[in-house]
Amino acid sequence: MKKANLILVAALAAAGMTMATGALLAPAVAEAQSAPKVGAKMAKPLRAAQEALNAKNWDETLARLAEADAIQPQSEYEAFTIDEWTGFALLQKKDYAGAEKALAEATASGFVPDAELTQRYKVLTQLNYEIKNYPKAVDYGNKALQREPGSKDIVTMVAHSLFLQDDFAGARDFVAKAAATSATPDEQLLLIGLRSSYELKDRAGTMQSLESLVRNYPAPKYWADLLNNQLYETKADRDLRALYRLMLDTSTLDKSEEYSEMASGLMTGGFPTEAKKVLERGLAAGAFQGDAQARAQSDLQRARSGADADAKELPGADAALAAAKTGNEMVAMGKLFFSVGDYAKAADAFRKGLAKGGLTDTDDANLLLGMALARGGKGADATAALSAVKDPKSAEIAGLWKLYAATTQATPAPAN
Repeated sequence: MKKANLILVAALAAAGMTMATGALLAPAVAEAQSAPKVGAKMAKPLRAAQEALNAKNWDETLARLAEADAIQPQSEYEAFTIDEWTGFALLQKKDYAGAEKALAEATASGFVPDAELTQRYKVLTQLNYEIKNYPKAVDYGNKALQREPGSKDIVTMVAHSLFLQDDFAGARDFVAKAAATSATPDEQLLLIGLRSSYELKDRAGTMQSLESLVRNYPAPKYWADLLNNQLYETKADRDLRALYRLMLDTSTLDKSEEYSEMASGLMTGGFPTEAKKVLERGLAAGAFQGDAQARAQSDLQRARSGADADAKELPGADAALAAAKTGNEMVAMGKLFFSVGDYAKAADAFRKGLAKGGLTDTDDANLLLGMALARGGKGADATAALSAVKDPKSAEIAGLWKLYAATTQATPAPAN
């Protein structure tokens, strides 16, 4: 069995930060001329600082601002102007810690226009995230989200900042609330929720997060995590057969022991033709090496013998189904059709067996019916059949097949 490959992607690329903050702060510089007046002593160094700033001479800007800052006393607006321009210049020099301190003080002054506060809170969120001051990143991020709910980058940074403080429960709760407001939650946000549940050792939460990732981003890597986590908990032969089939259909079955265990379970369950095709697929993919390859070849010979028996029985299968007196006999014919990949006839036989009743294993029949319908491109019908599975463990597998039917848009699967 494979170990779960739980992935956490960093939430922010810092390269975009300077552009965003530069766009924000330029208007504040221009605004100074119509703002409250500065004192005569302050006017000269601030004018020189503004000229240097407009020329993008950041060192000169900071030198002139230091001169202005040395003048005491200062009005609140003069202090704001020094902080605002200092923060902008330090940001251009990528001194994010210094920029954050100056811009935070400027923001607290009350002189930043209300129309610019949302973007300012975003900038301070980014800066604190970059300098790893995660509590302040969360604080400013929440302020930004109060004014602009659903801002994708800020939502992700707040969630990741909570996670990086080891507040896994807080991160997961934040992710759940944020994801609930979006038709398609951000992939990185869902990854943070996944890793948070994993760190909390919450299997149910981990599975729920993986299902959400698969539902919105049905990539093989997420299917692999989801199905391998389920594989660790699955014991019954009936459930293992259903789970391995889903691993095969999602291209996440790739280990020699998985191919072997699947084929063995199929042979035992009465699906020799299906077992033969599984082993042939594994061998063709190069999954078996050394002794494992020799064992697989031996297993394949036994599976071929069973498949030959299926082939002999198949011409009379329709008549046998029509003549069947019990539900179990009808399901047995459905297994034959399923084994050879005729999912339409398999589904018909399973339906007839279920309608007749008296089955030895009704859950198995509903699972098989759901899988046959899913592989035949009948997603809605598959969901109804899979929803009829009662056993809690089997219902977990049925739920994964329902997820598969939904994410594949009921596209028919190739014959096994």
